[in-house]
Amino acid sequence: MVQDTDNNLEDNADKIKSDGISVNAGDIAIAIESLKTYMDEDSISPLLSALETLKTEPLKASYQTRVIAAFDEIGILQGAALTYAPYLIIFLSDDPFGEK
Repeated sequence: MVQDTDNNLEDNADKIKSDGISVNAGDIAIAIESLKTYMDEDSISPLLSALETLKTEPLKASYQTRVIAAFDEIGILQGAALTYAPYLIIFLSDDPFGEK
């Protein structure tokens, strides 16, 4: 499980669009399987855990926030994760440089 702190959830809450992100459990399952197939599971375990949780309730904003925090935590592996699971792009900020 991704460890939540008030700081990382609040910092990432603004990355979720005000009307919520439209996510699909089937697409999340495909992303999880792709990540498990092509990446070292141990190195992305927080992300996999967050995605598994999100798959249970795809529209729950707090679960979406956990995915964002877990994605942020994997650092340099973000590029590989997006290569193998491009569906993750829906969780990225519309404002990558924080200019809004």
